[in-house]
Amino acid sequence: MDAVGGAPSDARHLDIDERLRSASLLNGFSDENIRQLAAIMDGPRKIPQGQLLFEEGDPGDALFFILSGSFEVLKREEGSDVRHRLALLTAGQSIGEVSLLDSGPRSGAVRAAEDSEVMAVPLARLREHPDRQLGVDGRLKINLAYELAARLRRTNEVTVQTLRRQLNEAENRVEMSKFIFRLLVGLCFYMFALGVTTALSKVVPDTSLISLPILTAFAFGVYRTVKTSPWPPSAYGFTLKNWRRNALEGVVLSIPIALLIVALKWVGVTMIPSLQGQPVFDLARSTGLSLGEILLYGSAYCAFTPIQETIARGTQASFQLFLTSKYKTVEAIVLSNMLFSATHLHVSIALALAVFPIGLYWGWIFARQGSLVGSSVSHAILGVFGLMVVGIPIY
Repeated sequence: MDAVGGAPSDARHLDIDERLRSASLLNGFSDENIRQLAAIMDGPRKIPQGQLLFEEGDPGDALFFILSGSFEVLKREEGSDVRHRLALLTAGQSIGEVSLLDSGPRSGAVRAAEDSEVMAVPLARLREHPDRQLGVDGRLKINLAYELAARLRRTNEVTVQTLRRQLNEAENRVEMSKFIFRLLVGLCFYMFALGVTTALSKVVPDTSLISLPILTAFAFGVYRTVKTSPWPPSAYGFTLKNWRRNALEGVVLSIPIALLIVALKWVGVTMIPSLQGQPVFDLARSTGLSLGEILLYGSAYCAFTPIQETIARGTQASFQLFLTSKYKTVEAIVLSNMLFSATHLHVSIALALAVFPIGLYWGWIFARQGSLVGSSVSHAILGVFGLMVVGIPIY
């Protein structure tokens, strides 16, 4: 009975021994070496598809030989739950060699890519039978193995960083293509709207209502960019973090520009013949509006200012994310304000030119704060002050 009962077991061990011989790590092992190793191994152990053999950071307490199936080597990206696949190991290969050398924690996770089978070599058992006959050559090779193990751990970290960088570059290219598409569509829409406005200006005295659908269309493009972006809304200035401080700063930073507007108006009424005799502070009297109408238009302007800033600063934020030069912030401010100034051409060339320099100032505030709050507050204050209090003649 013992002989009969033992036959299947002997056959099974012979099968495992044969399968171990295909392991590249055991090249050069004699039959006796294979038997000695098999005697201290655990298994075979079946690992179903999708199950982790071990997790990154687990103790490195065993070396595994793959008898069948395959395993993915995964490395977690630092500071996130994202895993990158570094390698695919198949039958005949081993898992956990680095821990065999330095006894450190697992440098990555290993997961079965399909139903698989492994044999495990507990390292504690392996070290109970050290080879004490090593000479200088053997010791040098072992020390070299330790050094290579350390380098391999560092290489894994660098590989993950490289993969993350490549993934970011790919995401940037995708987002840039979407941004350029929306920008070109918006510019085409604006050119058509400009043509319609030019035609209407011959029969309608005030085409300012055209501004609303134009700016709304551009705002929708920015909204879609933010909505589908891999970056959070805060990257585009949609955040209330430190909003009180940003709002106050927007007020304070408006003061020097307000003084500059007054100075320009004074120079104009003093030195330009067509403006001589006009007051420095017009209070919108030249428009013929009543006080109630002035308050209504001023309130509407302030309410619409955040939409204008969303367009200009959303475009600026997109450029800041996609540009790669040393001066990308400056370039983003200039480019976004050139586009934003151009959207005022349907009103007047003078207004478009006037919007550009002051838009650079609002762009600087946005880049400084990373929020739409300060630039929107300053835009509202200076817009109402310049157009309705001082009455800069730019229409």
